[in-house]
Amino acid sequence: MNIKGWIVNGTNLIHTLPDQKITMEAIKNLEMLVVIDTMPMEITGYADVVLPECTYLERYDAIRNSPHREPVISLRMPAVKPKYKSKPDWWIAKELGLKLGLEEYFKYENIEEVLDWQLKQVDSSLEEMQKVGVKTFKRKYDDLYFINGQDFEFNTNTGKIELYSTEMEKEGFDPLPTFTENAQPPAGYYRLNYGRSPVHTFSRTTNNANLSDIVSENDLWVNPKVAKQWGLKNGQYVWLKNQDDVVSTFSIKVRITERIRWDSVYMIHGFGHSNKKLSRAFGKGASDTELISNVMLDPIMGGTGMRGNFVTLLTEEPKTTIES
Repeated sequence: MNIKGWIVNGTNLIHTLPDQKITMEAIKNLEMLVVIDTMPMEITGYADVVLPECTYLERYDAIRNSPHREPVISLRMPAVKPKYKSKPDWWIAKELGLKLGLEEYFKYENIEEVLDWQLKQVDSSLEEMQKVGVKTFKRKYDDLYFINGQDFEFNTNTGKIELYSTEMEKEGFDPLPTFTENAQPPAGYYRLNYGRSPVHTFSRTTNNANLSDIVSENDLWVNPKVAKQWGLKNGQYVWLKNQDDVVSTFSIKVRITERIRWDSVYMIHGFGHSNKKLSRAFGKGASDTELISNVMLDPIMGGTGMRGNFVTLLTEEPKTTIES
């Protein structure tokens, strides 16, 4: 596949996709890269065209439909008008469509018209949802549970719940999961684990003034046994180098805690921004993404395993070059 054009919408690929060499190679082979975002994320620096989107507080979004025990719909509507020249995504899509001669797909004036039509299909309206925000509905069918004596077949070869998968066996895979031991970190290295902060949304909100006041950078969780071996102190800054000699652009603050195993370290995802236009987030903490160069693929369903990377600690600042 020879892709020459790429529209990236609200995704900072530099901090999202592991094995950054592949991402950068893909970008270099493009003839045009368009980025739609609300912030000057790293990916905007590689864009030929940046289309500034307004934030979720400045726009309507599509109706949220949640088919729970009681079906629920909810409306997100703007609290304030968009600032500067930023536009909502529906406006960007429509204007691009019109310029491409696709008028028949955009026969509406604005998103309010579309939302009102959609809501009237379920006996509501935009006016009602602007007042209530969230609306629940009665479930049309009593289909939550099986009825005693009901004849039911599962979507398997046997029609039953299968612990031994006959479909997997048919395709030449193990019908029962086979344990495969993970590679272990070499001496002086530790498994790199990462996770989410309850304050931030991935790497999207680390430049937010209110949220960065709560969590302004990530920490490196280090077991006390490891800290003693390295002579580390709480709050000390270190750099990380992975098994492929990739070194973190920025340092990260050590947090000594029993909450991490001695053979692993842990950090929150989404920090270590290198775009200086991100005035609050620039250089704060380290990026886990740039240290994930070993990506494992599940041969059956294609899922990725990204916790097979190992890092060692550098207590002195390495020489690095920052592209702004």
